[in-house]
Amino acid sequence: MKKLLFFPSDPIQAYLEKGRDYEFLDNYYNPGSYFDEVICVSPWGEREDETISRIRYIKSSPDKFRSIIKRMKPDVVRGYGGYCCADWAVASKVRGIPTIVSVHDTNPQLIHSSLKNVDGIICMSEAVKKAVLEQVPDISGKIWVMPNRIDTEVYQKKTNNELTHSLNERFPGQYHVLHVGRKTEQKNLDTVIKALTYLPKGVVVIFVGQGDTTEFEKMAESFGVAERCFFVDRVESQELPYWYSWCDCMCTPSRWEGFGYVFIEAAACEAGIVTSNIGPMNEYLTHEENAILINDYENPKEVANGVRRIIDNSEDIQTMKKNARGVGLRFSKEIVDQQEMAIYEEMMFRSKNIKPSLLKRIKNRFI
Repeated sequence: MKKLLFFPSDPIQAYLEKGRDYEFLDNYYNPGSYFDEVICVSPWGEREDETISRIRYIKSSPDKFRSIIKRMKPDVVRGYGGYCCADWAVASKVRGIPTIVSVHDTNPQLIHSSLKNVDGIICMSEAVKKAVLEQVPDISGKIWVMPNRIDTEVYQKKTNNELTHSLNERFPGQYHVLHVGRKTEQKNLDTVIKALTYLPKGVVVIFVGQGDTTEFEKMAESFGVAERCFFVDRVESQELPYWYSWCDCMCTPSRWEGFGYVFIEAAACEAGIVTSNIGPMNEYLTHEENAILINDYENPKEVANGVRRIIDNSEDIQTMKKNARGVGLRFSKEIVDQQEMAIYEEMMFRSKNIKPSLLKRIKNRFI
């Protein structure tokens, strides 16, 4: 009986508020149903000790995490985030139980030195791996690069006439640009708003994501494009594929990313993507082949040019959108689940001092 204990980087409720559901969480934290029992231990939230769906939730303070681990006897301890979760994983280490921490962001403030004392590190992209090695050198022997995953049965090109009519009524305009991401500096909403001044008046932007919209609404007003900017707090995950499929362009020219989950979602739905030519996006998106990648993503004119190219919907752009589907398929749940299960298998056998030759044979079962 295999058992996982993990520390989430945010309250579970935060994931639900972003449109995720418990089924998503079950699959995310237990790839391929590899573990027989999964335990979430967190200082946040209102739960004290209860099981919802297939995950047991335990609320506790970090000073008690080690005693919980000793009592639960998991096969693996996982921290989701290279900051507080990495600190907890190291401070709570129990002999014989491997600790794995995943790092999701290139922001150096979210990469703590405690990572050097965990047993394994999963980086979401090569860009994240590079950032980790810059902050915590001499740990290359215990790093894997493993991307995020999507359910390509859910995320594919979809149409719904009733929903399409509703979206067209809700967001009047000739061309609909979709920006998906939190309303923060990282997601570069300000440049997209300014880019509207260089685009035809029929182009409108729908900003989907949580955060304070006050400064962006003021900016849109000052640039005379307020009526062309719509701010939406969230879209249910099951409905989002329809939005990607409906929009004329998906444009989120991020200033930095750890992985860029929304881009593989959009790609799987054959959306026309405009984003920044930086890692990790340019690790899986190719300019002019399946997306438009912008070098000068701080320049509103350049962002506008990218959007204009996509909404033109020429034969080349239609081919580009179809090509994007192949990008999404590379990150299908089945493929990435196998990679993650292989990492868990290897870590558990490492902790038991299994010979490298046997480790290789075990790993080949999953990859």
